[in-house]
Amino acid sequence: MSVMTDLLIPLPVILVGWALAGGSPGPATLAISSTSMAHGRGAGVALATGVVAGSAVWASQPGWGFPRS
Repeated sequence: MSVMTDLLIPLPVILVGWALAGGSPGPATLAISSTSMAHGRGAGVALATGVVAGSAVWASQPGWGFPRS
């Protein structure tokens, strides 16, 4: 088999796994939902903004030369 065929065979499995993981709610989604229901939209938006900002900093650290750990 060629290298391209070896790479394309597991691609559908990887895509299905990615779709399932991306579509499932995590702790941040549940925290934002429960905060919004308990304390209103403003508190939920504030928490969501913090989660997005923290995730962006965490995800960009390897580009700055810091290891992910």
